[in-house]
Order: sequence, then structure tokens, then C-alpha cells
Amino acid sequence: MLAAVSIRQILAASGGIPSVPLDDSYIHFQFARSFADGHPFVYSPGTPAVAGATSLLWPALLALPWLLGAHGSALIPWAWGFGFAALGLLAYEAARAAEELVEPELAWFAGVTVLAFSANTWFAASGMEVVPLAWLLLRATRRAAEWLEGDRSRVWELVALGLLGPALRPEGAVATLLIVFALGLRGTRGERGLACLTVLGLALPALVFLFFTGHATQTTTQVKWLPLNPYLSTNALLRTVLDNLQTFLVALLNGELWSAAYVPEHSRYVALLALPALVLAGQVRRAGFRSLVLVLLGLGILLPTTYDSFLWNRLRYLWPFAAPWLIGLVALADQLGELAALITPRLGLVRYLLCAALGAALVSKFPFALEDLADSSRAITEQHVALGQWARQALPSDARIGVNDTGAVAYFSGHQTFDIVGLTTQDEARYWVAGAGSRFEHYEHLGVARLPTHFIVYPAWLGTRQLLGTCLEERTVYATILGGETMVACHADYSVLGSGERAASPEFWHVEPLDALDVADLESESAHGYQVLPASSQDDVVLSNGVASDGVRRHRKLDTFTLRVAPRARLVLRLGADSLTRVSVALNGSPLREFSVAATSFEEHTVELPEDTAVGTATVNVTATHDTFNAAHYWLYPPIGP
Repeated sequence: MLAAVSIRQILAASGGIPSVPLDDSYIHFQFARSFADGHPFVYSPGTPAVAGATSLLWPALLALPWLLGAHGSALIPWAWGFGFAALGLLAYEAARAAEELVEPELAWFAGVTVLAFSANTWFAASGMEVVPLAWLLLRATRRAAEWLEGDRSRVWELVALGLLGPALRPEGAVATLLIVFALGLRGTRGERGLACLTVLGLALPALVFLFFTGHATQTTTQVKWLPLNPYLSTNALLRTVLDNLQTFLVALLNGELWSAAYVPEHSRYVALLALPALVLAGQVRRAGFRSLVLVLLGLGILLPTTYDSFLWNRLRYLWPFAAPWLIGLVALADQLGELAALITPRLGLVRYLLCAALGAALVSKFPFALEDLADSSRAITEQHVALGQWARQALPSDARIGVNDTGAVAYFSGHQTFDIVGLTTQDEARYWVAGAGSRFEHYEHLGVARLPTHFIVYPAWLGTRQLLGTCLEERTVYATILGGETMVACHADYSVLGSGERAASPEFWHVEPLDALDVADLESESAHGYQVLPASSQDDVVLSNGVASDGVRRHRKLDTFTLRVAPRARLVLRLGADSLTRVSVALNGSPLREFSVAATSFEEHTVELPEDTAVGTATVNVTATHDTFNAAHYWLYPPIGP
């Protein structure tokens, strides 16, 4: 019924075309095609294999209908079928997991809450692996609980679930750890050996990626996992995670903002009782192991607070861990019924009324969720899919398309793509995380031959509008699921690349510098010991003075770096400022000069080094005496004359 209602609404919104509400779904479809074609992990024609598949199993499953001829939009009904099959299995698992924790007549309602929770239907229809992951996690948790309770049958199912969990998604590692815990705690010596085998599941995706792509780390991890963000110190990382945790506890559990489509309003305090209710149920009903593993699975919902993408895509990273919370709410209703029965046995029926109220509250979100599902599917089809299909018809066969949302454009165009975010193009992730200025400098090193011939992007996402030439097509669609209202298809224009590589004064045009630090160029910064922090990707930008364009780090209070120096050499500083700023320059701690910077783009100042400067490497400090400056480039040129 849920499949029929949701799919009918999607088709009505998108003109009868099978559609999905997330561009990321098409990334899975594209990898499914690569698996089916015998070129695993080759995301687009003629590109190297890339460790960009966040799931190994989901594209492998979708590769089967592709082999049967389900190409293009025809693959989507298969994804729907797999998604809703997983939803049914998830509901079954929830009912089975609740059996020892609530009254037998009430356990089935845990499955009902899974079906009543509209996020599950939304994502069953999304073409993503969210609901299959939720099923695998809960299945592994229930089987681990039964093992701990004394059921020693089907040990190889436990091992298989533990091995396959991380292959479905990185968060599937939670299933592996729970199974290893169960086998290690209540197993014979041989069964503990199987626990050691199961641990290999944690390394399986990395080994697969290393074998096929030469890189063990997923590109998604590089882009989205906060601990790998180069701008976050330990303290900043902790603050960010704690802020995300507060958002989850205060807003998301309360049905506000990003969770409003699925979570009833003002539900925070009831939701916070769900996991404690599981603990109490385990103690009262002597099912401590079952409640323990369910609580551990439920706490997995906090893992996405370590993601930069914590709130993206309708909170899709959270919902695989929602089932234990729903089971906990049923347990809470059961416990309140037990308390009421202490007054008079008939009041024990309150538990059924409370469960009915819970179901009604969850179901009340369905109209909003289904409307959003249909509208999001329509928006992706009218913008991303439409531009992908346009590219197939309008662009030459050798066109290479630069994209920021890489799914539908690559899937429907059939063209080679260059993913500026780095999810599906190897070695681009670190430059995306660094910022637009670093991407600009990186593109200068790559050279035009390796860069896109066209872009299909949100201009604001690109961050380097200077690279957009004549625009050929655009799609403007209004929907909150999209990264922007207007996506444009343009020729690439690289005429500005390299324009900022030399100092502006003509006296330096034909002089080879002794050394140069190109700020925002990650390789140049590393070679010169440039101390980047504190900084942010938002301050890593491209600025132009109308003649030259250069990568810039804005809002600097202090630049510290090393250069190879010589007596009377001339240090040229390309700096800018948002307002009039005084800047001082020091060499190895000795002051050289102080001057004002006023240009909002950048301007250049020359400082001559002392006669007694020793030849070799020296430390340069550029300090704002008040306010901040914007740093673009530093050159050291040889002295004038003998």
C-alpha cells in the first residue's frame, strides 16, 4: 500500500516518468552500470576507477536488472521494488526484536510504527540504500541478541551479516561490531575465532577499493567526514560535533526544521525516553542483552553528527538507526500501561491507546512527507535529469562535463564527467574541501587538456565564476531539495588561469624569482611551511583586480612561511583587505617594513631585504597590526644590479 501510494504520487508529479528525489541515487545507478559493464568503479567513460561508491552492495544489486535491460529511468522501478521489500523486512524485524521487551500482544505494533514512520517510505522510494541498511542493521542486532540469549543456530548468518554490513554502507560497521561483541562474549573458542573472521568486514570495502582503484579511502569520507577536514583543530572539531549533537537533541527530535516532514512536533521529551525505556524493559523482562544491543544500535544515530553533511538529503544518514527508537516508544507505552494497571487491571488497556496515539502521530506526517517526496522527485527530474538528457543531445561526443551534482548528469548524458566536489573524480576531494581558491590554483597545475570542456553546475557552488564561458542552457526549478534554483550549462573558459602567476610590475615580468609562495595553492603552501590555521574554506576564494585572478586566503591576521632568501633580494607581497589595514613584515623575527593595504581585491608592495641577509631559508612573518588582510601571493626576486 505504501509503495502504491508513494509511487503514484511521484508519477503524478513528474508526468508519468519514474523519478527519484535525490541526485545521489543516480550515482548508485551509474556505478551499477559500471559493475554490469565489467568496468567496476569507472564512473564515466575514459576516466580512472574511483573509490566513490559509498555502497558496494547496493550498486551490485542494481547491476542485476541493468543486465536484464533496465536502463535509464527503467532502473528506477527496480530500485523502488528493492527499497519497499526492505521496508517490509524492516517492519518484520522490528516486531521480532520487540518480542522479549513488551507484552506479546503488543510486539507486532513495533512493526507498525516502522511503517507509520514516513521517513522510511520516503527513502524506500528514493532509490538509495537507506532502508536496506536499516534492515541489515536491525537484522544483525536481533540475531546478535538471540545469540546472547542462547540461540546458537545460524552462526554463519551472523558472520555473513557482519561481513556485509560495511559493504552496504560505512555505517554498517555497527552491525559488524555488535556481532563481534556477541560472538566474543558468548561463544566457544571456535566461535570466537569466527568473531575474528567477522572483524575483516570492517576492512573489506577498503580492500576492494584498493584493489580496483589504488585508493583505500572512499572519496565521500574525504569530503564529508569532519575529522578529515583540514581546517578543524581538535577543539573546533569537538565544538562542531557538539553543536550537531545539540541540533539533534533540541531541534530534530522535536520535529523542527529539517525533521519536520517526518517527526511530530513537540516530541522531544517523549523521544528522549525511548532508549531508557528499552533499558528498563530489558531489566524488568530479563532481556538485558536484547535491550543492550538495541540501545547500542539506537545510539548509532549519533554517528552522523561527525559528518559535514549531517543535515543533508532529508537527514538520510540518521534514519537507518531509527528503528530502536520506535521500538523503545512502544516499550514506553507498554510500561505506562503496566503502571496504570496497578490502579486497576482494566487500565492496562491504556498501553493500546498510547500505541494507537503514537501511530496516529507518526501517520499524521504522511501527507507532508509524500508531497515532499513527489515534489523533490519532480525537481530532480526537471533540473538534473533534464540537463543530463540535454547534454546527450546537444554536446559533442568528446565533451567533458564539470559537475557539482554528479549523479543524473553523468547517468543520462553518457559523457565523461569531472566532479569538482571529488566524490566521483579521483584526487579532487581535497581541493573541494580546501575551498574555491585552492581549486583554482589546482586547475592551473592540471592544465586545460585535463579540465572540463563544459560545466553543468550551480554557479554559486562552483565558486570560480571566472571559469564559466558562454552559457548554453539552464534549468530554473524551485524546490528545497535542490542545491540551488538555477543550474546552468556553459562552455568552460580558462583564459584567466595563470593570469596571477607573476607580479604586476613590468620590471618583474622577465625576471625569474628566487622563490615564490602561491597562497591557496596547497602544494606551494606545503613546500613553504605556510601555517594555514586558523582558516576556513569560506575564506579560500578567487579574487580579481580586473587584470589578474588569483587564489586568496581572506581574513588573515598572521602569515608565517619560509622562503629561500638572499641579500638585497626584493620581496613582493600581493595583499588585499576588506578595509584599510596596516601590515608589518618581519624576516626571522626582525622587522623590515610596515605599510597600509586598502584594495578590496589585491595590491602589491615591494620590500628589499637587508644587505646582511644570509643566503638560505628564512622565516617570513606578515602581520596585521589591526583588522585583517587577504593574502594572495609572495615572490622573492633577485636584487637590482650587482
